[in-house]
Amino acid sequence: MADGRHGVAVGHRDQDGNMDMAAALLVVLVFTLLGIESGSGAGSNISTYIFDDGSKTLLTCTLNSSDTAILGHRWMKGDQLLREDSQPGLSTEYEIDPGERSGQYSCTFLSEPTGRMARVSVKVRPNVQAVTESVMGIEGERAVLVCESRSFPPVTQWEWYKITDTGDLPLNNKSHKKFVVFSETRTELHIHKLNLKKDPGQYACYGTNSEGKVGAFITLRLRSRFIAFWPFLGILTEVVVLVTIIVAFEKCRKPHEVVREEDTDSAPPKGSGHLMNDKDKRDAN
Repeated sequence: MADGRHGVAVGHRDQDGNMDMAAALLVVLVFTLLGIESGSGAGSNISTYIFDDGSKTLLTCTLNSSDTAILGHRWMKGDQLLREDSQPGLSTEYEIDPGERSGQYSCTFLSEPTGRMARVSVKVRPNVQAVTESVMGIEGERAVLVCESRSFPPVTQWEWYKITDTGDLPLNNKSHKKFVVFSETRTELHIHKLNLKKDPGQYACYGTNSEGKVGAFITLRLRSRFIAFWPFLGILTEVVVLVTIIVAFEKCRKPHEVVREEDTDSAPPKGSGHLMNDKDKRDAN
């Protein structure tokens, strides 16, 4: 019995020892990981700031410290180089072009042996615009309405509506005679077999991203399918009128010519009348 109790006690001590060793290893691993994370960010933290007052947008990057000399700064938008200088300093600024405000920018502090970079994302609501605000279509044919947005972040959802007196009518690929094509930057509404009574009017396209929802409006106007023949009909009408005038003029002129010919045939020759007078005079003598 004593041996059994002793064996149980030894077993408990071995189990407790293993648990203590595992706990110690876990603590060492945690401190090791913390040390690696702290060391990787030491001396290379960059703070970014976006200042926007409506008329201009200013981006600022500030490096908290550097063990090496700063040899310059570089600003980029995506893969496009915006500016690069050779000035020292732990802070750099860049003013954004108002026409191209949104996008992903990056600032780099140039130093040896490697530079230090930070990204700055300027996010705005979609800048949705109609490619053509007014579209002219022909009855029975097809019309294409187009909207675009080049803002960042890109549009994640496009919507089309027909504006009516009873409310906005949603349009999609399940709508009759209508087909929607879209991407991150562009959407198209195709309307087939245009109806002169049902299809004209105002349409709206809406783009949505994480910052909000914005729309644009397009007016669709239609012409009759016979509109293409109107110039030909006008020319044909002018020809018919001209021919009618010529025929009427010819008819009015022919009776006068007939009368003149009859008068010429009935009158005696001028020479013969003179000879007759001379003969009569000789006979009289």
